[in-house]
Amino acid sequence: MNPSAYPGALGELQFVDAYLQGALRKPQVVADSLLRSLVLSGQNDRLILSGLLAEQLAEACRRLTGVYLALSDRRYPVARTLAGALPGLEQWLAFIQAAGTFTPEQMLRELGLGDDALGSAMTLRAQPGLASVTDLVAAAEMGSAMLLMPNGRLSEECWFAGPTPGGDHVAASLGTEEHDAAALADLTADLCSIARGFLGSYLDARRVPYTRP
Repeated sequence: MNPSAYPGALGELQFVDAYLQGALRKPQVVADSLLRSLVLSGQNDRLILSGLLAEQLAEACRRLTGVYLALSDRRYPVARTLAGALPGLEQWLAFIQAAGTFTPEQMLRELGLGDDALGSAMTLRAQPGLASVTDLVAAAEMGSAMLLMPNGRLSEECWFAGPTPGGDHVAASLGTEEHDAAALADLTADLCSIARGFLGSYLDARRVPYTRP
């Protein structure tokens, strides 16, 4: 893949660095901003802001999965994989299976990373609820997820819903209390941090010139 094929006519490592600084930070930055707004909002606005928080969490899940796929399969340049479409439900399920099975040290070997990424691998292994957000990833995969506030439901609950690749629909229930929103934002931050730790380790290794012992 020639350098001009990457967005912005960036070179391979330039693109990876730009992705690290921008795409992998965006869900966390937006989620933090939404959480601050939610604290001061009325109930109906909280429903909408909770839906937007769910969108950021789903994106963080998919971008972390993309980093995992890019680093674990080096048949193609890492930048090329990252520049493609975001992974969907099938890839997310495979990722969380690996995340729940590999020790941190095994994860580093799987990704071809050095010990500087061990903290990120340990944080990933310690995540208890990755499977619980699978419905969010499924709802977001087709790019047409919607926020629903059904009449007759409790005002403290809304739904993040969307079609699946098979033509069915899936909906994830969202609480709108401050602690519910904080949990979404915290998980978003954790997943973004893990993804940046992994990709940053790869980038640092690529930048260090090889010297013979």
